[in-house]
Amino acid sequence: MIKIIAGLLFSMGLALMASADDPARQGLHPCTGEKLPLSTEKSIVKAIECLYQGRVAKVEIIQRSGNSWFYQLRVLIPGGRIKTVDVNPETGMPLDAKELEALS
Repeated sequence: MIKIIAGLLFSMGLALMASADDPARQGLHPCTGEKLPLSTEKSIVKAIECLYQGRVAKVEIIQRSGNSWFYQLRVLIPGGRIKTVDVNPETGMPLDAKELEALS
């Protein structure tokens, strides 16, 4: 019984150490390390350029119903292509789950 408890405590300790290194758990953007929520358009551009290793060519604010909105950025990515990315204004991360998965 003591071995089981010791094993569980060891596992929990490892999990805590791993989560302490996770920038998102610390309230930081995973690429730039900036504190969340991001507060300026400049910080959003910096975050997306970091994530996509490209240059932002255009920024638009898209209004949804009510008070909801997001950034739509056009990014010149390596290889010379333009990619349109819808971005959460607080986290600086893509809104599309497939985009998030592709970045991982």
